[in-house]
Amino acid sequence: MDIIKVRNKSDISEFHNIVHTLYKEQINWIPHIQQDVENVFNPNNNSYHKHGEIERFILKKDKQTIGRIAVFYSDKNNQKEPLKTGGIGFFECINDQTAANLLFEQAMHWLKKRKIEAMDGPINFGEKEKYWGLMVEGFDKQTIYGQNYHLEYYKRLFENFGFKVYYNQHVYCKDLRQPYPDKFYERAERINARPDFSIDHMRNYDFKKYAQYFIDVYNAAWGTHHTFKPLKVEQAEKMFKKMKNIIDPRLIWFGFYKETPICFFIGIPDANQYLKYANGNLNIIGKVKFLYHKTFNKADTVAALVFGVTPKFQKLGLESALAKYTSDKMLADGYVKVIQSWIGDFNPKMIKVCESFLGSEIYQKLTTYRYLFDKKAEFKPHPIIK
Repeated sequence: MDIIKVRNKSDISEFHNIVHTLYKEQINWIPHIQQDVENVFNPNNNSYHKHGEIERFILKKDKQTIGRIAVFYSDKNNQKEPLKTGGIGFFECINDQTAANLLFEQAMHWLKKRKIEAMDGPINFGEKEKYWGLMVEGFDKQTIYGQNYHLEYYKRLFENFGFKVYYNQHVYCKDLRQPYPDKFYERAERINARPDFSIDHMRNYDFKKYAQYFIDVYNAAWGTHHTFKPLKVEQAEKMFKKMKNIIDPRLIWFGFYKETPICFFIGIPDANQYLKYANGNLNIIGKVKFLYHKTFNKADTVAALVFGVTPKFQKLGLESALAKYTSDKMLADGYVKVIQSWIGDFNPKMIKVCESFLGSEIYQKLTTYRYLFDKKAEFKPHPIIK
């Protein structure tokens, strides 16, 4: 077996094509879009290159590509970490422990040369909303856009090498046709009875205005966390612009007290319901297929991106009022389920919100693993958020 550093167009093609060989029998697998994956490796499209470094490799046997891996580190991610930790991602491999070990060892040696002490995986050289975690449950369901789908034996390959569970990730689904828990409606009614409270969805593409609403709530809601870095309006505006081709304004909601934004729900139609027809490539043919199905096959699934309430208005029932109002509207517009972004088991409060408060059910499970290079070092799972 030979490990080859990806350097040219042929290597890049092999890096992408292996997934179509490995997953050809997986009816629920939807490939990541090649152009999106390539953006991760492009310094012009990924700001993480300013803070770190990334490399990728393919593994060959008898001239056939049988595995791949990306390895990286980012000083941006290590600012609050007591342990200097790198990452691996885009791991794919045949069902062969020796082959997997070669890929893992290659990544470990690469990181050790850069004074890194551990590696997490599979994760992304970027933010956590994409390509994060190894899927370990839910193989009978299709993933939402940006979420990983893996082969069942990958769990064994990781754990046999010595990776340990750093945290588990729960992906939740709310069937909008099913009622919420009883207490949910009582809380919603209390808020709806207050005349100064109102809810409205995005009405136009004035992204600067809605970006300002978003950061007003977002920075207040998450500002108490010790690792939080406030968002700027320009960043939020860029986020909305990037989603323009997929946005349904009826899925982007803000709640107001008088005229002040105090909460939001940001969702988009699940792009994978259209992108699955592009087969992982948004070339000219792929774009035509995407636009055709987006036009004529309406999505019935919402990918929930983020939900927030300013601290002053938390625990008053505002969450219930916003969820009920948006759920009723989404159902009327033809959406039947909402799949929420993954929540780590280190965040029991949010898990309780999803399960007890919203009545959502676990849709899929993923795991983020960690491997310590020092065998004598004490392994510690992700700390629980209090």
